[in-house]
Amino acid sequence: MVGGGRIAHYLTSILSNMGVAVKLVERKDDRCRVLAEAFPRSLVICGDGTDQEMLESEHFTSTDAFVALTDRDEDNLIISLYALQRGISKAIAKCNRQNYAGIAHSAGLDSVISPKLITASYILQLVRGMRSSKGSVMKALYQIADGKAEAMEFTVLPGTRGLGTPIHRLDLKKGVLIAAIIHNGKVTIPEGSSSITKGDTVIIVSRDQSILELNDIFASPPDGPVAGA
Repeated sequence: MVGGGRIAHYLTSILSNMGVAVKLVERKDDRCRVLAEAFPRSLVICGDGTDQEMLESEHFTSTDAFVALTDRDEDNLIISLYALQRGISKAIAKCNRQNYAGIAHSAGLDSVISPKLITASYILQLVRGMRSSKGSVMKALYQIADGKAEAMEFTVLPGTRGLGTPIHRLDLKKGVLIAAIIHNGKVTIPEGSSSITKGDTVIIVSRDQSILELNDIFASPPDGPVAGA
């Protein structure tokens, strides 16, 4: 693990409690001392984790995974790509700039995480959960397509509109897709004749970011018809 900031501290704590051996590289001397005291069972190395010669001297290719958590997106992406080239099967890079993440994906680096997007999605999920009405319960929310769309997971309750109505007859908002229905533990990709019932879990993909609950996917008002012509 390269970088000894707050995320690295938190991740090292979790991995150590799981019994995973952690080798942590940090550039600042004072931070190294803090980490070494906090995690006596982990190996803390004071050095430049972006220096390829230093990484090679520490036999970093013998590790199962490589995580780049410095405060510079560019460094994280470069050293993670280098780790992949050197044969490490799993490399993860922290990157807050989405345009960089796209370049990294095209270069073969699949595991790029953005703390800002993760935090924003979690806060948004909590806020929407508090504002949700009786029609459904939002279980998860993910921003996709660089934040241009959202994937939401709902549990269907008795107050959900359109229960038992074929999907092709539902008057849905433009840009809303019922992507999957989970009924009695079985996942199905819905067709026009499919319908949702109480207790189902449904996955909704939408460009409309004002959806708070499952009933918000309908174009018609709450007291209007749920089925189109």
